[in-house]
Amino acid sequence: MFARNERQTLISCLKHIALAVNGRDAHVNVILNGSTDGSAQALKAAAPEIAVPFSVHEIHYPDKSNAINQVVHRLRAQAEICFFVDAYAMITPNSLVDLAQALADNPRALAAAAVPSIGRSAEAMRAEMMVNPGLHGSLFALRGDFVARMAETGFRLPVGLYRGDGLIGSAVMHNLDALGVPWTKDFIAVAPSATWAFRPLSPWNSADRQRQWNRLLRQGRGELEDMAIKRIIYEGNYAALPEFASALVRYLVKEDRPQLMASLKRRPLGVLAVRDAFRANDPGPEDIVPRLAFSRS
Repeated sequence: MFARNERQTLISCLKHIALAVNGRDAHVNVILNGSTDGSAQALKAAAPEIAVPFSVHEIHYPDKSNAINQVVHRLRAQAEICFFVDAYAMITPNSLVDLAQALADNPRALAAAAVPSIGRSAEAMRAEMMVNPGLHGSLFALRGDFVARMAETGFRLPVGLYRGDGLIGSAVMHNLDALGVPWTKDFIAVAPSATWAFRPLSPWNSADRQRQWNRLLRQGRGELEDMAIKRIIYEGNYAALPEFASALVRYLVKEDRPQLMASLKRRPLGVLAVRDAFRANDPGPEDIVPRLAFSRS
């Protein structure tokens, strides 16, 4: 479960997860990446109310892609299935079981995708995912042995990457080998009844307005990052990806100026991503590793 300054929803999210676990063997790793709102203290105070074992880890650097890397390479346990949940998502009671069932019903599948049910684009996205499966970052599942192979092969998301779930979806579709395994949607099973709810952003809330602005900025950057990723993985595979996402944008500026300019015409805010990529102050090792805040068994 991933969170950055989600104190208002953390406890409710964990209670929804506990309800979905329903007594099965499970442990929740809560990864607070860059949280400054007292989330760890709130979770510790609420621990007796939460009916599932969980641990809380804090990372100084505010980045979900790095948090996912830390789960894969440092924090993962031996598990049949690994579920990934965002802390603002209130998952439905059947979601985890339905994701697990989707994997059981599709032996070739390496991942199971939940679908959105709330939001202006939810209906269209649900329909698209049934035809062209992909992973939605709010809730998805990976087979435990696939996560183990991610660690064994050294697969990592570039730190700072906006659409980390998209790159994981690509790695699933290619079974971690973009050069040797043809892309196939058979590796992702969609569970249409697995979904979640969340509080919609409000234009009257200053924090929500700031969040929406940040999202627009990241979307412009994300398009540029995706372009660079496609070029890199189909030339040198996933191992050729850089450590930091800022290098992806710099790569695109150098290698494909026409595609860069076409993207900036579609998303003018992307020019800020180009500026930031050349000013990047990438984090050091001490900023990206997790620290255990506490654990409740």
